[in-house]
Formats: sequence, structure tokens, C-alpha cells
Amino acid sequence: MKSPLQILHLEDEPSDAELVRRKLAEESIACDIRVVNNRADFVAALEREQFDLVFADFALPGFNGLSALALLRKKHPEVPFILVSGTVGEERAIESLKSGATDYVLKERLARLVPAVRRAMLEVEQQIERKRAEAERRMYGRRLQALSRRLVSAQETERRHIARELHDQVGQALTAAQLNLQAILRLPAAVTINGRLQETLAVIVQVLEQVRSLSLELRPALLDDLGLGPALHWYTEKQAATAGLKIELTTDLPAQRLDPVVETECFRLVQEALTNVARHAKARQVTVDLRQENGCVHLRVRDDGVGFEVRSVRQQAVRGASLGLLGMEERAALAGGEVEFNSAPGRGAEVHAWFPLQGQPVPAELCR
Repeated sequence: MKSPLQILHLEDEPSDAELVRRKLAEESIACDIRVVNNRADFVAALEREQFDLVFADFALPGFNGLSALALLRKKHPEVPFILVSGTVGEERAIESLKSGATDYVLKERLARLVPAVRRAMLEVEQQIERKRAEAERRMYGRRLQALSRRLVSAQETERRHIARELHDQVGQALTAAQLNLQAILRLPAAVTINGRLQETLAVIVQVLEQVRSLSLELRPALLDDLGLGPALHWYTEKQAATAGLKIELTTDLPAQRLDPVVETECFRLVQEALTNVARHAKARQVTVDLRQENGCVHLRVRDDGVGFEVRSVRQQAVRGASLGLLGMEERAALAGGEVEFNSAPGRGAEVHAWFPLQGQPVPAELCR
């Protein structure tokens, strides 16, 4: 406990104030007490000085303990407030506690004063420790989020690099080999090895198609060159053909390009959602809706599949069995957005994510 305590005592009877001072001294509570007896002096003391603890009588001429409590909570909500009064009844005591008083002590039972002071100061110390721990948690959270952003950014940069290398280097080399084999096939001498050449050419064509597909999966050039809308049109058409799904895409976005981070995370969320649908949902139809509403970009992916129990899947994710939901939440958070999952067994599923258009937080109630 801090020593000496700085105490403000609202009391209009000097003898009662002296009794309080003596009781604290008897129990070796080191303190400096400032005694005031009216509203004006009470307010002035709060304005000029910093106190660790406030005592107050309940009834004073033109002023009372509840009014003093309201003033203290408005100016210094964390400072403990103890009623020390001879007039407070049970109902008033309960009312004062509900209003934010820390404790109350009757003047004829001052033996309770020191334990009340010790409890109050212990609560202050615990509150300070909780705030410190919370500040550290937020600081580490910010650091972790910054690290996550850097990792995701590095991942996207590396994907972009690999995609370009596949397209520009490997793709070009395979294309050159394809052209050479086609030229050889046209030569008269190639008749005897025509079958082998045709077989080799077919393999090269297949590998070339796989390289192009892998390049697009890693980082579609459409996303960088034309934006989110065209990239999603390409991807949903490709997934519909691959997974045998009917996918309906609707986009209604502002004319200007979105923040590149938001575009990337929206695209990755659609990738993850459609992959989950193809693997688990047994769905026939999916709708992907991307639009601007209430200062946010909203992304909704709905399917008519078997659905799932959100809480159960989230618990599995916490245990490390499945990181899909947590990964999607982390991706949304890194772009300044949020994501929620609505599903139930037999009722399909919906992934709803939203991101502020201007990079500023938007109240969740406006986005949901």
C-alpha cells in the first residue's frame, strides 16, 4: 500500500475528523488528510490535488455523500470512496454502493475503518496490475498483429514472385520446347520418331497448363492488374467448372480500386470459402456477393450445403484440429475488418466479412 496515503475527507464536524485521523494512526496507516466541509472546497480540492482515497460524511448542510460520490466519479472514477457517517441507514448504504462507493463505515464502529481502507487500496493495486497486464497484452497483441501483417505481406510478395517466375521463366521455356517439337514434327526425317515426339509434346502441353494454373492459383495477375472484381469472376468460373458447382457472383463496388490489402484478403477469403464448400459442404449452389454498404466493403459467400455447427468447429480450431475459421478471422483482422460465420447442420453456411472503405474503423452494428 502506498505510503503516505493522500486522503480527502469531507466532514463538517472537526471532532469526527480527528477521530478518523487517530484511528488510522493507531493502526500505523501513514497518511496526509485534507479536511473540507462544503461542496465548493471539495470540488476545489479535487481540481488542485491528486488523492488516493476519499472519505465522506453522508449528510452535510446543502451537500451530501452521494453528491460528493457523483463528483468524484466524474473527475476521478478510479479513486476509492468510503462513506464514514453516523446517519446512513441500510437503504442509503446500499444505494451508495450501487452508485459506486467502495465501502461505508459507521462512526460508532470505526474499528471497521482500517480494514475498509486496506481492502480499498488492495483493490486499487489489483486494478492497477490488471490495467498494466491489459496494456501489456494489447502491446503484445499489436506486435503480434504487426508481425502477422508482415508475414502475410511477405507471403503475398513471395507468391507474386513465384507466380511470375513460373509464368515468365518456366512457362516461357516450356513454350519454346513446345514450339521446337512442333517444328521438328514438320520435318520429313521426323516420321520415324513421330510417335515419341507426339507423346513428348503432349507431356509438355500438360506441364505448361499445370504451370499456368499454379501461377494463377499462387497470385492471379488479374488481381494486380484489373482488381478484385475481374479476379473473382475468373476464379469463381474456374471453381465452378472444377468442382461442378453453380456459382453466382454479384459485385457492386466503388469506381476506384480498393486498398490492395483489402483486395487481397477478400480474394483469399473467397478462395478459402469455396475450397471448404468443395471439400465439405456437398453443395450444389453458391452465391458470392461483394458490395459497398454503410462505408464498408461487404463480402458474403453462401452455400446450400449440409452446414455445420459453428461452435463445434471453432472448438476444433482452438485445439488445432482445423485452422480454417481462425485463419479467415485473422486475415480479415489484418486488413482492419471482421468476419462472422452463420451456419447450422442441414441449413447451409454463410461467411460474412466486412472491411472499412477508407481504412478507418466502422462500428460493427453498421456493418453487420
